[in-house]
Amino acid sequence: MRTIDTNLGDLITIFYDEFIELYGDAELASVAAAAVINDLLHGATRFDEHALEEAA
Repeated sequence: MRTIDTNLGDLITIFYDEFIELYGDAELASVAAAAVINDLLHGATRFDEHALEEAA
């Protein structure tokens, strides 16, 4: 399996850059990047909770 070392700051920058290119608006890009990061973090939390339930 291939792994990639990255951190939250890298992801925020990547998403922000992509959204600024897509929308051409800094505020909209910022909100969109925050929404995507929140969704990813929420999904990771749900995955962790599900894994803990299966392990019990």
